[in-house]
Amino acid sequence: MSKYMYSTANLSDKELKDQGNRLFSLRKYEDAVSCYTKAIIKNPNMPTYFTNRALCHLKMKRWEASCQDCRRALDMDVNLVKGHFFLGQALLEMENYDEAIKHLQRANDLAREQKLNFGDDIASQLRAARKKRWNVQEEKRIAQEIELQVVESWSCVAWLVACYMKII
Repeated sequence: MSKYMYSTANLSDKELKDQGNRLFSLRKYEDAVSCYTKAIIKNPNMPTYFTNRALCHLKMKRWEASCQDCRRALDMDVNLVKGHFFLGQALLEMENYDEAIKHLQRANDLAREQKLNFGDDIASQLRAARKKRWNVQEEKRIAQEIELQVVESWSCVAWLVACYMKII
């Protein structure tokens, strides 16, 4: 237990969320997760508590936990920019590029519709996801091309051997 924690038993869900935000700003992610979890227990119908906890999980590289919290938040509100954004980031880290791109694109579109300013954060993550997906697809294409060249080479060798055998 961190020295930043104090008794949270009598705090409301909003006070727990605020305490989690303070801990997050101090980079005490594990303690922040604890506060957000307590806030969720008191009020499980606030998607913001789930996205806040998801961001802590992202910071601690807990991709699955982050995805889980984002999906729960999005079940409550499909128009949460942060839900799609954080989910896209976690999926990108898990190399699930197609789904990451889908959620990052949705976050980008929603941010525009809702006139929210995320700077270049969402767009840069979307570009990174597209680039990584392209690189994976290109590596597969090159591997297939090499495989085809090997097969063609062996076919030529087999043909030459067959021709040689006919001559002898």
